[in-house]
Parts: sequence; C-alpha cells; structure tokens
Amino acid sequence: MVNSDYTESLLNIILDEVDDIIMILEADHTVVWMNRAGTKAFEIELKDIIGKRCYTLFGKTSPCEDCTIWTESIAMTNKPKIKIIPKTGKEYVCNTLPLYQDGQAKLFVQHLRQVKGGKLE
Repeated sequence: MVNSDYTESLLNIILDEVDDIIMILEADHTVVWMNRAGTKAFEIELKDIIGKRCYTLFGKTSPCEDCTIWTESIAMTNKPKIKIIPKTGKEYVCNTLPLYQDGQAKLFVQHLRQVKGGKLE
C-alpha cells in the first residue's frame, strides 16, 4: 500500500510538469496549492501565495465578477470562461472543478490554459 505522503509527492511532481496553470483553492478563494507553471506565470514563489486569495494573483482586491468558483458552487455548470489576467496580460480559458465533502464544495481545482493566436495552446 502506498502512503499518503508518497501519493501527494507523486501528484505534485506530475502536476508540476504540466504547462497549464493548476491551482487548488478553498471556497473563500484561498490558495492551497499551485503548480510550477502558475508560479512561473505569476512570477511568485509558492510560499508567498499559499494562504492568500487567488484574485490577488490577478491584480485585483476582490473576487472576479464572473468568478468560476461561485458559478461552480452554485450552478455546477462546469462552463469554461475566457479570462485576461491583468498581471500577465495573457488570455486564459478558466475551468473550475469543485471537490465535494458532505454535500458541500470544499475545494476547487482551477485550470487555466493559455489562449494563443485565437486558439487554445
């Protein structure tokens, strides 16, 4: 049987090799984890963003008006949104998937894939 620390390390290694930005967020927008592509895109150390709100990465002081966390926790639509992230100046397709515990969305996996030349990269 593989222990949970080993599994977590393995998942971190795999997700750090993905070129898309992947974040794990709490329902209040607190960043729990972000992969290497995210720290590179936002030019921030992981230790400097853990525990802070995701919208601070986007150069905002409050949640985005079309926040996919709110959409997913209320409507459960899983519809991607196109976002321009001011801090990077780049356009991304944003998907958010809720992770439920006891019937409530407790964590969210947010996936940001860059759009280049009018098409997904």
